[in-house]
Amino acid sequence: MDTKRILAVLLFCVSGLVHAQQAPDGLQFNVPYLCNDGKVYVVHRCEKGPKFEACFYQHEPDSERYNTREAVVYQMTKMCKVQGPPAPAAPAVASAAPSTGIAGAPQLGVYHCTNGFVLTISKCDKWNGADACWFKIENKGQVLADSPGSVAGAVKMVKACNGDMSVVPKTPPTFGMTPSGTPRTMDPAYLSDMPQVERVLSEIKGSDPTDTMARQVAVFTQLGQYIQRMKSSRSIRAPYTLDEQTVMTAYRLASYQITQGYEQSHTPEEAKAFTGMHWKYEMGDADQWARQLMGQQANSAYKGALSDLSAGGKKHYDEEMRTYNDAVAKQKEAASNPGGANDHYAKDAGSVAVRHCIESGRSEMECLGEGMKIGFNDLMGGDIKEAIVGKTPTGLRFTGVYSGGGFSLNFRQDTVYVFCGGLLPEPRTYTVEHSGMQVSVKIPVTNPPLVLSYRGDGSLSGEGRTISVAGEVPAGGGGGAMGSGMQTQTTTTQRQLEVGEEREYSADQLHQNGGQFSVDQQTTTTSWGPSTYQRPRTIPKTERCTVGTLPATTASVKDAALLTAVLGSKPSKSANSKPGLRLNGTYAVAGGLKVEFRDDSATLECGESMNSEAYEVERGSGQMVVKFQNNTGPLSLILQPNNTLTGSGEVEVTGRKVFQAAGGGVDFTPRNARCSLGTFEASR
Repeated sequence: MDTKRILAVLLFCVSGLVHAQQAPDGLQFNVPYLCNDGKVYVVHRCEKGPKFEACFYQHEPDSERYNTREAVVYQMTKMCKVQGPPAPAAPAVASAAPSTGIAGAPQLGVYHCTNGFVLTISKCDKWNGADACWFKIENKGQVLADSPGSVAGAVKMVKACNGDMSVVPKTPPTFGMTPSGTPRTMDPAYLSDMPQVERVLSEIKGSDPTDTMARQVAVFTQLGQYIQRMKSSRSIRAPYTLDEQTVMTAYRLASYQITQGYEQSHTPEEAKAFTGMHWKYEMGDADQWARQLMGQQANSAYKGALSDLSAGGKKHYDEEMRTYNDAVAKQKEAASNPGGANDHYAKDAGSVAVRHCIESGRSEMECLGEGMKIGFNDLMGGDIKEAIVGKTPTGLRFTGVYSGGGFSLNFRQDTVYVFCGGLLPEPRTYTVEHSGMQVSVKIPVTNPPLVLSYRGDGSLSGEGRTISVAGEVPAGGGGGAMGSGMQTQTTTTQRQLEVGEEREYSADQLHQNGGQFSVDQQTTTTSWGPSTYQRPRTIPKTERCTVGTLPATTASVKDAALLTAVLGSKPSKSANSKPGLRLNGTYAVAGGLKVEFRDDSATLECGESMNSEAYEVERGSGQMVVKFQNNTGPLSLILQPNNTLTGSGEVEVTGRKVFQAAGGGVDFTPRNARCSLGTFEASR
């Protein structure tokens, strides 16, 4: 999966905030409104439909609603007051898109993102026993990814466009027409001879409805491939024209709607057979059917493209590659001049964090998550998790799972999950203390807290004491519980028609009152709000567990690592996931090296050069030693009793600078620096 192109959206195209806008009726967009119900709302946009104009607004922090413009204007201007600066824009919710049935999943549909990206969320369902969403990512006609992934990953990809998205309407777009409905010249001109979606649907017929849909999907696929081949004969590296993207999107959307409609109304076995049917047509008769729908100019262009690709392909390709390599060289030269005329980096905190994270060599999904976390914290005015559970202490921490005799501990940087008997696991805070070579961990799961010692073989020991742990266990059955979900409400009102507008309606739709006509108008409001659902019933219970020797059994799995495995994106270049001691916090020497510690790696920062490296904390020669897998030579720091780190000499940090490469992806140029060591003070 070429996630470099996806990251380019964040690194170069995403900005943290949008400007506030005010309409003539007083409605302001992308600013927080504090309303008389005590809640905060943000209006993102308004769109005109065939019957009325709808405005989409967000209720803190994760829901999206819409209503008529008149209703939204009245509420925001009469019942609310603008509070503070503009808020980050949120992605549009596809009210007409099908619901997924998976909690927290994004709306199904085709999303048009910045920089030419097209994200298709086709379905969300169970996959290998877990919730998953099937997605496809395209850029300028090239498929960059097409696979299932986690629901969280799909949500992150949708949000990556920073609200600069719109869901493609269900009605296929008509291309080659001006707004007034007259034909226009397209670029390239042969596109005017490509068949409209409606023509394919009306002329491609089979022996039954299923056969008809399979033939239509195959033809749409062939038509899109023709455009790709014709573009390749013109230029391998040049981007698609706007008209080429428009036509290919229309064909892809039509194919998507047919296949999704079939899958949602048939069994998985029938859907699989349908896929085989349209694949068979794509390999056979679809070529002939598609060519018959194309006009003479389009057919001639296609024949010429095939001739160019076969006869002069090698020479053409060599010329294109020379042009491409020249562009890469210019990009690298521009990258060596940060802040100059060619510096197109986004400057908001989230984008800067993503860029620095990628430059250090960490996991692409981990970097994506960090950037979004910063944006969310900015929106909420602080770190919500930190406000609830407090700051994670700096200094020694643990990672990994330690288990034995029916008692288990799963350590993270901030909390530890405690497993005792049949109790449901609960996260607890913990502290680590050390004195010389002795290390212990204290967990407030009992009163007084449970204290375990860290042994030389890497295990934890509770010295065989028996403890009582209070918690909850499943009780069987289920009960109503409050949750959240999409809530839809529909109201019917009557709208008076303008003179002559009654011709657009049938007689049974019209209500006549003298010389005036009106029609029923249904207004649907969709919001994410409280709902009830069935959840397993639990009851309180106290379990007794014996805490003896707890050997390290396995590594703790990070959410970013799971997402990386599912999506196939690039992992961290170096990480240590083995159970054991770790550090937390950022340690720095004044005017020298800065080190940011995490549970699997640490980022060394020297000037503008950053490099993420694996590390481990060892006990040896009467000292706690932090050893790094530094590629420029051995690097070790001593952890002192006062929680500082000490080292002597200098260290070279081999970093890299990211820049936007030709073709829309990202590339790197080396950037090294040397920094002095000394006494490192810890900060958050």
